[in-house]
Amino acid sequence: MTRGKVVNKFTEEPLPFATVYWKYADHGVMTDSAGEFKLKRSTRTSDTMIVRYVGYVTKAIPLAATDQEPLVIQMEATMNVGVEVKAKMDKGLVWWRQVVAHRPENAPGHYNSYYAELYNKLEIDLSNINKQRWERSRIMKPYTFVTQRVDTTSETKPFLPVFLSESVSDYYVAGSPSKVREEIRALNTSGIKNESVMQYLGGINQKINTYDNYLSIFGREFISPVSNVGDRYYHYKGLDTVIQNGQQYFHLAFTPRREGENLFSGDCWIQASTWALQKISLSVSGAVNINFVKRLDIIQEFSQRNEKEWVVTKDRFIVELAFLGKEKTTFIGRKTTLYRNIAVDQDFIVRKLNENRRKEELVIPDSATVIGKNYLEQHRPDPLTTNEKHAITLVDTLKSMPAFKKLSNTVTFLVDGHIKMGNVEIGPWYKWISRNRIEGLRFRFDLGTTPEFSRNLRLYGYLAYGTKDESLKGKMAVAYIWPGDKGWSTLASYKDDLDNNQRGFNGEEVSLDNIFGQLVRRHGIPQKFTREQEMQLTVRKRFPEQFSLQGTVSRSQYTTYDPLPPHSIFRSSPNDRSHIVNAEFRLGFRYAPGEKEIRTFRKTRRVKSNQPVIDVAYAVAPAGVLNSRYQYHKVNFSIQQQFPLNRWGRVNYMIYAGRIFADKLPFVLLQIHPGNETYYYNKDAFSLMNKYEFVSDRYAGFNIEHNFNGKLLNLLPFMRKTGIRQFWNAKAVIGDLSHANRVYNQIEYGRYGMRSLDGKVYTELGTGFDNIFRFFRVDAVWRLYPQKGNVSYSSFGLFGSFRLQF
Repeated sequence: MTRGKVVNKFTEEPLPFATVYWKYADHGVMTDSAGEFKLKRSTRTSDTMIVRYVGYVTKAIPLAATDQEPLVIQMEATMNVGVEVKAKMDKGLVWWRQVVAHRPENAPGHYNSYYAELYNKLEIDLSNINKQRWERSRIMKPYTFVTQRVDTTSETKPFLPVFLSESVSDYYVAGSPSKVREEIRALNTSGIKNESVMQYLGGINQKINTYDNYLSIFGREFISPVSNVGDRYYHYKGLDTVIQNGQQYFHLAFTPRREGENLFSGDCWIQASTWALQKISLSVSGAVNINFVKRLDIIQEFSQRNEKEWVVTKDRFIVELAFLGKEKTTFIGRKTTLYRNIAVDQDFIVRKLNENRRKEELVIPDSATVIGKNYLEQHRPDPLTTNEKHAITLVDTLKSMPAFKKLSNTVTFLVDGHIKMGNVEIGPWYKWISRNRIEGLRFRFDLGTTPEFSRNLRLYGYLAYGTKDESLKGKMAVAYIWPGDKGWSTLASYKDDLDNNQRGFNGEEVSLDNIFGQLVRRHGIPQKFTREQEMQLTVRKRFPEQFSLQGTVSRSQYTTYDPLPPHSIFRSSPNDRSHIVNAEFRLGFRYAPGEKEIRTFRKTRRVKSNQPVIDVAYAVAPAGVLNSRYQYHKVNFSIQQQFPLNRWGRVNYMIYAGRIFADKLPFVLLQIHPGNETYYYNKDAFSLMNKYEFVSDRYAGFNIEHNFNGKLLNLLPFMRKTGIRQFWNAKAVIGDLSHANRVYNQIEYGRYGMRSLDGKVYTELGTGFDNIFRFFRVDAVWRLYPQKGNVSYSSFGLFGSFRLQF
């Protein structure tokens, strides 16, 4: 008797109801729902085992090669090349219509509360490895022992398992109001200790529901094959009908109608009596417009809890990323989630969710990592394969090697810019030397602590020196995050340096203090500087309900340089030798539903949801405090959002407004509308507005950008494979300045011509192409504003930028 299993070669998923038979002995069987089979041995001395599965390359295995037990037969999918439909009304289209018609009652989610025990497994492999080149490489020679672990038996192309993470957790969900809670019972992972990374190893981020009309993958919108508009985008083909355990199932295949659109190839099994999906497999090939993705597969399995309710019992997500090129070494990530012991609408679920302090909460107790390995040995659904056992130890083995530490530090220095030396680090290297017209050649040295010093406390700062002004400058700062999940953080800093930043619409800053700053400056525009001496203390509290409060106390002293108005014009008398000194108290409120924060040691990256984010701030400056001469009140507001526009890409917008209540304020304390004096496109500034060109004490504006994600360019067949995406955008602001502030700042001063918008609307319209060669973007921008006769400006400009994106 020959025992074996038939699986998808790439996803390693079992293929149910595949046909397995002997070519000459002429008897065979069909695999069960788990892809397994038992086949009586052939009585012939020479025979061939034939394995057939619709949509896959037929496999022929010689009799001698079937002695291995258990026999794992890997099948190569071919459905991504298209399904031929000969009939005008194929039965597959009829089946699809029935699935869509019964989607409301079959789609999971018919509950007020839900619980499942989750088992999550994440494996990362290196594939397409050239062992000979690896072993000849001087850099990789210390790691030749790694190549001994390369698996060459189960894949035609050898792969190396390098990382494995497993977790078991309790997962609670409520529908209305929406709440999610996950408590990790056990977690075993090698090499990664960062909690912000570990939270993505659980189930709380498992968001794909194949019953939805549209699926978001790597930030790109895909149309589901069971979408109610699926027939406009897919060919459907009815493949087979089988009986299993007394139930009839239909096998349906689907392929894209047009190449290059964000669609799937794949198949699904449909329960005939309910028209519900039992299993669906979605495959994305390299023709789809996602950067670096060579292949991607999603598998979901469903089970029937009772006559009316279906639940997800298995999720599998497999992606192959080719950052170095499709013929070079690639990365394969495989994430599997199993849902067990499912319960719905139970009192214990509600009690657990009431412990939440925010809508989504992940709990990772210290005990989860302590008991993780032993707990998983006893509660793992399936034993680990030899490859997975290799993966779970490899990262820790490498990290203990001095050669690997040296290589890791070198790569970190080149990419991240910093050199780590135990408790401290220096860098980034790209700020060590730069040039500007005030300082001439500028040298800078940064020093900061690392997580080895403390994970909650960070000390950092820098010193800078200009050879032309012969002046020493610098900054020192202390940042502290309260231990635990308290949400408190504090920042105290002192800075005395030139303001070499481009500020954005909502306070965002882009620094030009680096070796590339002068290379991208637009010619013919004088560089403008102020020197700021600033002391600041900020306290931030992040509350559970996805809003935060931030209080800031600051004292600033400003010195201006030509061609800006000299700070001397703001002195109270000829004998006054003081600078512009200001003290400010600021309170900010931020509401960001659905937003997640990924914390690294140096900064926090915000991952926004599709919901609006609201920022409101109020600031007051009392005269006489800390030698401040100015008194004012400031209020500003903004709302921003990004959201998909079904089948038409993605939209980002921002609306903002502000008012400054004061009669006599120097321009550095007014609203300086953000300009851009470089050829590098900055989404948070006006591209054709110069820095310090317009100031206001009351203003309102908006920005909007719509990226089509290739929707229009895909209409041209020769453009579909380029991956280029088209967009349009608009930025506009209206503002004004009181008469008292005009007089105090001597508006239209000197040769520079700082001025007010005078109640007019400044507008920039743009369009261009993104994702050129996967990295580059080109913007064409037009400036619309009624100008005075003696003012010169550019009404059109081309700008470039680059970024890593999927």
